[in-house]
Amino acid sequence: MISSDISLDAFFSYAAFLLLLFPTMMYALLPLKENLKFFDGKRHFISILGCTLIIFAMSLLGCVTGFEAKLIFAIALLPLFGVFQFLSSGDTVKKLYTFLNSTMVITNSIVFGTLLSAPQELNNEGTILLPQSSFICLGVALVSGLIYWKTLAVKIPYLIRSDALDLDYRFAVIIPLVVSLFFYWATPKSAAVVMTGRVRSTTLTFLCMVPLAVLLIYHVFWRIAANLVENANLRQENELLGMQRKRYEELRTYMNETSALRHDFRQHLLAIQGYARNGETEKLSDYIASFSASLADHRGSFSANAAVDAVASHYDELAKLQKTEISWLLGLPETLPLPESDFITVFGNLVENALNAVKDLPEGKRNINVTVKMLSDAMLGITVKNPYEGVIKLNKNGLPKSGRPGHGIGFSSVEAVVHRYNGALEIDTSNGLFTVGALLYV
Repeated sequence: MISSDISLDAFFSYAAFLLLLFPTMMYALLPLKENLKFFDGKRHFISILGCTLIIFAMSLLGCVTGFEAKLIFAIALLPLFGVFQFLSSGDTVKKLYTFLNSTMVITNSIVFGTLLSAPQELNNEGTILLPQSSFICLGVALVSGLIYWKTLAVKIPYLIRSDALDLDYRFAVIIPLVVSLFFYWATPKSAAVVMTGRVRSTTLTFLCMVPLAVLLIYHVFWRIAANLVENANLRQENELLGMQRKRYEELRTYMNETSALRHDFRQHLLAIQGYARNGETEKLSDYIASFSASLADHRGSFSANAAVDAVASHYDELAKLQKTEISWLLGLPETLPLPESDFITVFGNLVENALNAVKDLPEGKRNINVTVKMLSDAMLGITVKNPYEGVIKLNKNGLPKSGRPGHGIGFSSVEAVVHRYNGALEIDTSNGLFTVGALLYV
């Protein structure tokens, strides 16, 4: 029944219980610390203001309707998620996943705190907890936050950033959602029921086991993802070492050839002198052209960085095999401003995708332009351009769908690295030219 009377005591009782919205917001934002909008001061101000306004409005709603405190809290989660959405960026499903993990921690704290405060609530026949009981729930929420801290701050962010585990977060949200609903359902309505027999002690023991089981599940997921990423990095490093070894052998062969050319240079000069003395200009021209070709056969260095040079050399050789003209402009220092493995993931995938995209084009149209340079001390840009034919379909994230053979493969890995460096990935398909640009803040 809706009451028109607003009791000040009831208002403050609801408000005391709804203080749990503050740790709910904090635990929800914690896994997304790399995807938060605004600077810290402004973000904290918006968070505090949003929670305060929601607490005020929901306390009034509770006083007017007389609803149970836990129902008012559940209703308050809707506008709280709106504030959370405003403060964070990225995929909405992943954000919902992190938000539900936070509500799971808080609902567990509510039911646990309610059981702890049951002796104080025996004579309370209201629909809301006494203020001191609400503070017990808040204290439990803070302790739970410490227990879950590594999971919220390290493991869940790792799972969200990593594409190795390939979790479908539309289904992953089921775990925290079901557990949150269970805790909501398990919150006792009456302290008298809790104090019957061994209900309170048995329930408290059981409630300790559920969050520990969830922690174990997340630890297993995190460990699997970490192992998959480690194996992927090892494979990439082995491939890179193979490219560098091949490049080294190529350079050594060239140095040996150059040494032989220097040794034979006196004989070449004698031959040139003889043609010139006899006036045999055509033979002289042919001889010089042949000699110049032998000198120009080496491709030279592509980049000052050995790893980038090896990868560029590898793909340049593949381009020649498939009769593709590839233009390189790699303005990079000898030491990269980010881990080589991260850069090679972006660089190698983009070049490989371009080679796959042009291999079926007519021979005269197979050309690729690759530009990499430091735009500033803290900003690195990569641009790859290639022609294409047909229609390229983009998914909801603006990336090419991999349904077309040889195109779009590896873009998820590129996106993951770009995202890790708070960068931007832009794709343009106008005028028959596929242009992809990656910006990394290093």
